[in-house]
Amino acid sequence: MVDTNAEGRRVLGVVPGKPVAGDRKEPEDQDLVMVWPHLLIRHAVAAMAVLLLVLVISILFDAPLRSVANPALTPNPEKAPWYFAALQELLSHFHPLVAGVLVPTGIIVGLILLPYIDTSPYLEPKHRKIAVATFTAFMVVWIVLTIVGFAFRGPNWAWVWPWNEWHGEL
Repeated sequence: MVDTNAEGRRVLGVVPGKPVAGDRKEPEDQDLVMVWPHLLIRHAVAAMAVLLLVLVISILFDAPLRSVANPALTPNPEKAPWYFAALQELLSHFHPLVAGVLVPTGIIVGLILLPYIDTSPYLEPKHRKIAVATFTAFMVVWIVLTIVGFAFRGPNWAWVWPWNEWHGEL
């Protein structure tokens, strides 16, 4: 319903209706919580707690920087950033076509097909056994590969325990 007021502007009218399912729930005064101060104060306290925790950890543990980067000298091992460490670990075990193309493609296709394989009409995780098991197995394998590639690889991509100190010499 469109109405025209005295100035000639058009005003969109609101037509009261009935919800498709159930009854309309009117908010009660006790259901309303103001964003300020309730939510923002809690977020500020949580942010300050995290900032304090990071500050304490940075004071207690030394994390020195290495020397200035030299483009003529590649460090051994040359590691990918932590978010690609699992893929680099796969590349050390399989042919690049398999680890770099087929495995990521299989993961993407598997995630696309997962709703068609697990056809449970329920949304709760306890009713989605196949989806939960598949996603959990994928995450465990990917986290293990990331940790191994990031923390357990030393010179020439050999296995090195994290508590054994090495300085990345060639």
